[in-house]
Amino acid sequence: RGPEWSAVMQWTSSDNSTEKEKIQLRIMGLPKEAHVLDLFCGTGKMYEGAYKNRAASYKGIDNAKVHDAAICQIMNNVDFVRKNDISKYNYFDLDAYGSPWGLMYLILRKLNTGEITMIVTDGLAMHQKANSQVTKFVSATERVPRTMKLPGINRFYVDMFATMLLDIKKRTGWETYEAKYFNNSRETVYYWLLKMRKQEKTRG
Repeated sequence: RGPEWSAVMQWTSSDNSTEKEKIQLRIMGLPKEAHVLDLFCGTGKMYEGAYKNRAASYKGIDNAKVHDAAICQIMNNVDFVRKNDISKYNYFDLDAYGSPWGLMYLILRKLNTGEITMIVTDGLAMHQKANSQVTKFVSATERVPRTMKLPGINRFYVDMFATMLLDIKKRTGWETYEAKYFNNSRETVYYWLLKMRKQEKTRG
């Protein structure tokens, strides 16, 4: 059985700068006790709008600029995930704008069992719209050659995203049981709220 899908809102901006809807999506996804790892924390707009006074704990990571040195750290986010215990977090914010998939796989391979929330900004559709080129992840999950160009491939973005979530389940055991999203007016950037879970394997 696949996840429960729903498009939660539409907006009219054409880039990654509109804040209101992104903040709403994050608040919508907060569990009762959220321990947030914000891996693209930047200037702290999402922290101020969504996490401050709502999250039980918060850690921000960014490789260029952080908004509060007391709760954030300047560091490459991939290095942070690789070198640190991330099991204490249950809410992961990946506002990457480009491709979040490598970091997603890394996080999920490190985590054992339980329930988590992921906020993902995905610019794959923008890449697809620009040159119709099949990316590494799409090639692997959809089983099409990397060298192939498919005009109009961006029209199938949501379906391909669903296939990639199924691939995540197969490779890591993490199942997406709820997925909400919205996109910009050009349908080049998608914003996702993913509820995921992984159960302990039962011994037969």
